[in-house]
Amino acid sequence: MIIVLLGPPGSGKGTQAELISRELGFFKIAIGDIFREMIENGDEMGKAISDYLKNGLLVPDEFVLKMVKKKIEESVNTDYIIFDGFPRNVNQVDLFNKFLNSLGKKVNMVIYFDTPFSIISQRLSNRRVCPECGAVYNMVTSPPRNDNKCDKCGATLIQRNDDREDVIKKRFEVYERETVPLIDYYKEKGLLVKIDAGAPEEIVWNNVLKAIEDWRGYKKGRQ
Repeated sequence: MIIVLLGPPGSGKGTQAELISRELGFFKIAIGDIFREMIENGDEMGKAISDYLKNGLLVPDEFVLKMVKKKIEESVNTDYIIFDGFPRNVNQVDLFNKFLNSLGKKVNMVIYFDTPFSIISQRLSNRRVCPECGAVYNMVTSPPRNDNKCDKCGATLIQRNDDREDVIKKRFEVYERETVPLIDYYKEKGLLVKIDAGAPEEIVWNNVLKAIEDWRGYKKGRQ
């Protein structure tokens, strides 16, 4: 079973992808995580990716697909994969479908996290991350116990460059232009499940879990 998570930045895809991976045993491929790993490596490609993300732009499609292929090759469980942040535009969908067809696979479900911009802006502009252990906080809804210090390791929290208000607006504009057309595409294919991602995290997870368990091939395949 292959699931694609679709939604704007700040819609909670990453949190739900982690839950699906941990609770249901899916192999998670998160494009954002891959980008951050490459940026940390500090090579020329990592620097190029950093420039794209700082300006709220999408990384070139061919390179993204190359990274996805590599991650799938590293997977020990290719029967159950969750994609977070890919595909992001029509061209990526075409490249992705051709690649999956070559493996005898296809996308089985697309979960769309519907989230208004007002909520996205509030979530991202108040998000802080730990540069040491990767813990994520929201200074309004889930702040650290000590002011601007990570609860887990004590490091000083930072704001990611792509969480600045001006970049958030740019990222959302790119999302509307590049990714929103995929909603109708997957809906016409009968693969789209719409989730209200503005709801509390626990409710979102319960709805995601129900959608996956209701899929007729899931329970049969996991028995």
